Amino acid sequence: MRLLPHALLLYRSRLAAWLLVPLLLAGNAVAQPQQQPLTLASDPGVLARAALGAERGTLVVGTLRNGQAAYGAAYNPEPPSAPRAIAASSAEQPMFEIGSVTKVFTGLLLAQAVQRGDLKLEDTVGRLLAGKVDGLAPAVASVTLRQLVTHTGCMPVMADGVTGGAPLAEQFRTYDKPMFWAALARIRLTAAAPPCEGAYSNFGMALLGQLLAEHYDTSWGELVRARITEPLGMNDTVIPLGDKASRMAPAFAGDRRQPLFDMLAYAPASALRSTAADMMTFSRAILAGAGGPLGPAAARMLTPLARYEGAEIGYAVMVRGPEGGRRTYYHPGVTEGYRTLWLLAPDTGEALIVLSSNARAPMQGVMLAIGKSRYPVPTTEVPLDAKRLDEYRGEYRVTKTQSLSFTVRNGRLLVRETGRGYNALTPTGNDRFAVTAIGAQLVFRRDASNAVVAVSLMQGGSQLDGRRVGEAAAVTQE
Repeated sequence: MRLLPHALLLYRSRLAAWLLVPLLLAGNAVAQPQQQPLTLASDPGVLARAALGAERGTLVVGTLRNGQAAYGAAYNPEPPSAPRAIAASSAEQPMFEIGSVTKVFTGLLLAQAVQRGDLKLEDTVGRLLAGKVDGLAPAVASVTLRQLVTHTGCMPVMADGVTGGAPLAEQFRTYDKPMFWAALARIRLTAAAPPCEGAYSNFGMALLGQLLAEHYDTSWGELVRARITEPLGMNDTVIPLGDKASRMAPAFAGDRRQPLFDMLAYAPASALRSTAADMMTFSRAILAGAGGPLGPAAARMLTPLARYEGAEIGYAVMVRGPEGGRRTYYHPGVTEGYRTLWLLAPDTGEALIVLSSNARAPMQGVMLAIGKSRYPVPTTEVPLDAKRLDEYRGEYRVTKTQSLSFTVRNGRLLVRETGRGYNALTPTGNDRFAVTAIGAQLVFRRDASNAVVAVSLMQGGSQLDGRRVGEAAAVTQE
């Protein structure tokens, strides 16, 4: 996987391979060499070494379990004076860009505003910018705060048709507020009018943050300081580094050094820097819920607001798992030289933060293993008459751009995701199969005539459903 600037818009799905269709079926890409399965209870040093792999840089893992925080680190190359353990004090830990984990802070600011009664989720862009930004298209003006915070407002990933590469990084770096408001006046939604199926938007989340700043007549960074980081004592969660610059872990993309990723108007989407200890403080505050230091807004932030990518989304927080059951809350992030994942498991009181100074750190295997441990699927193979496999052949549409195709080869049912190779499936029950290496289960559905017409793909607490739309292409390779 080539993680260059264009990955700034794709990383949120491709990091957590156990949570979404991309990479779900790439079992050979996430094989686990560890003797013991990795879980949230694993030693953070073991998690750190697995997540950094052979890439250069520094990777710090923080875990919270039974009320106790623990930290581990991996380095490549290993410095002569590398500490055996990471200090619990934030001031003694290296700092990292947390990328799109910043969006969680923007979501919390909105949850606080709604909790206070200052704003409503159904407030619109047009109402909040009345008299401030001219020329908004009616559809853009109709987008609500709910739609912005859940990525359902039909907003493009970035402004002006930018989708990746150098233009994406340049827009992140250079857009100030006047440029941002001018871009909003000419923005082209991805559909005629909201709401839309959830589609990740850096522009939409930056817009939400700037709307909050306008409403309170301040800057987004000042809102974060005054309402989140200062009350919680998160002194190392900042945008401008000041005298903290020397503590930033040197950034890489593979073997190439990378600059720090500074931004202006896009700050509410990706601008924060932090430490593992500060992010553990943040995690404790959210897990404490309404009775904690953030009050009822902490619980509100985790409340699901919309369907998103086979599961749900709260206030910019991805939600996986069944309602009333084992739920996981998370958000990944990436910049040009850093890669991050923040995760909460309220049912067990656990939290995880992974901070890497290499944008190519292979975190997928670690996240896959944790997902498998939280959402196990049946793996015992059951006998199945090979003649029945033909019933499942075909293409099943999952999203507008993604399909699952099933075919048969050498007495085995094979599946492939759009743009990827085939994987063999293990029969585990009536109309049920598994990709055991990655903890995915596929359940076929039949109509009244007993014909197979649909399939559900379940993994990591999410479920994506596909309808049969045609025959599968012939297999040319495994």
